[in-house]
Amino acid sequence: MKRFIIVLSLVSLVLLFAVSCKNDASGPRASLSIRIQDDTQRTIMPNAALMATQKYSISGSGPSGASFGPLIFGESSISINDIAVGTWNITAKALNAENNELASGSATLQIRKGSNEGTIVLDTVPGYGNLQLDIAWPTGISAKATFSIDVLLEDSSGHVVTKNTTARTSDGQCTIMASLSAGSHILNVKAKDSDGSVIAGATEAVRIVANTWSFGNVGLKASSTSTSSEQDLGGLALVMENRVGTPMGYYIDYYPKNPAKGQLMTLQSKASDLPSGVDSSKLTFQWYKDGVAQKDGMGMNYIIVTEQGSHRYDVVVKSNMEGTMCSASVLLTL
Repeated sequence: MKRFIIVLSLVSLVLLFAVSCKNDASGPRASLSIRIQDDTQRTIMPNAALMATQKYSISGSGPSGASFGPLIFGESSISINDIAVGTWNITAKALNAENNELASGSATLQIRKGSNEGTIVLDTVPGYGNLQLDIAWPTGISAKATFSIDVLLEDSSGHVVTKNTTARTSDGQCTIMASLSAGSHILNVKAKDSDGSVIAGATEAVRIVANTWSFGNVGLKASSTSTSSEQDLGGLALVMENRVGTPMGYYIDYYPKNPAKGQLMTLQSKASDLPSGVDSSKLTFQWYKDGVAQKDGMGMNYIIVTEQGSHRYDVVVKSNMEGTMCSASVLLTL
C-alpha cells in the first residue's frame, strides 16, 4: 500500500455568474442565484515541457556477447552499421529534457547480411513519480460533528492502486502525497458524513511522469441545498514508434447558459487539443456527479435536471493511447 502524508495547505475558489429569470407564473416571487464554475481543463499533470520527448536512448545485446549503446539521438529513427549477424534484443527509451523516461519498448530482431529494417514500439510507461494533492472544503460543509475525506486512486484500467480515508472535523484543508507508477490515473475525492452519505466530491485525471512531481488542487463544494441567495458555489535501420502521448485537452460547455431549477441542461464535452495518434472514434467518456460515477453518463454529452444546491460534474476522457487520459469539470450552483 502506498504511504500518505497529511499536512496543511490553503484553498482557492470560484467564478460567479449572477442572473435573473423571468417566470410568468402567479404567486410569491423570489430571487434565484446561479453560480457556474467552468474549468476548461482539470487534468493534474507535470509541467507540459516535462512530458515532451526530447531524445531517445537505444541499446542492444546480440550474438556471442556483442552489444551496442546506449546511443543517444534526437530523432525517432537511427541507422546502425557494422552490426553482427544473428539475434538481437534491442531496447529503446523516450526521454524528456531532464532525462526521465517517458516511454520504453523492446524488440527481438533477426539480423541477416545486408540491410535490415525494424520497428520498436514504445508503449510502456516505466518508473514511479509523485503526486501532491491539496484538498480544501468550506467551513460548515457538514452538519455532523465528524465527517471523512475519502481519496481513491485507480490506474487507467480501473484497478485501485491506493486509497485513504481520513476523519475530519471543522478544519478545511489537507494535503496528500503519494508515490505512483508512471502513466495515467483516475483520482476520486469524496467528503462523506458519518452516516456514509456523500456531501461533495470530485473526479479528475492524473498524469504521472517518472521521477517527477505532479501537483493538483481540489476544492470541494457542499451539495446540500440552501435557500440563501448568497450560497458559495545491418546495417539496421530502426524506427521508434512512440505510443505514449500527453494528456488530451477537454472542456465542458453547457446550455442553456441560465437554467432554472428543474430544467433540463445539456453538458457537452469538447476537445481543445487531441495529441497526434489519438483516434477520436475510440474515445470513451465517463461522467461523475459529486465524485459518483453516473451509470447513464457514458457519452460525449450528458443531460441533467438542475437541482437547488451546489453540484460538481466531471468527465474523464480516455483514448487509445496510454498517457492521454484527461478530465474536465463544471460546478453548478442554484
